Amino acid sequence: MAVPKSATPPDSEEAKAFGMVLGQVVVQLRTQRGWTQAQLAETLGVSQSTVSKIEAGKQRPDAFQYGQLAKAFGMEVQQLDKHVYDAMNRARDAVAAVTHKKSTSGWGELLALAGFIGIIAFVVAAVMRTL
Repeated sequence: MAVPKSATPPDSEEAKAFGMVLGQVVVQLRTQRGWTQAQLAETLGVSQSTVSKIEAGKQRPDAFQYGQLAKAFGMEVQQLDKHVYDAMNRARDAVAAVTHKKSTSGWGELLALAGFIGIIAFVVAAVMRTL
């Protein structure tokens, strides 16, 4: 299993991948509930721009915002972590299958691959549909 979020250095390649996958998980959870970005932003007490940046993987929520995200979706932080890390592991495996590289390749190499964002979106959508 991946390193727990709290132990991941904030600028590591894994942290960047976590942010990207978290963004896609947030998109899926939000759309499953029929919420707009504005509605989620209001629930979280942040701007729609902040939600947009989180969903795009351009901004990682701080610990408080992360807890608020989990709460908004009716889950504990550990459950949200599990969804994100499950999706990260599946995305890594999917990239490995497509590129014929070992799934243990570093996140930096995987992030550099063209289409990685599309693979993340596809894998997260598949994972989240099973909830």
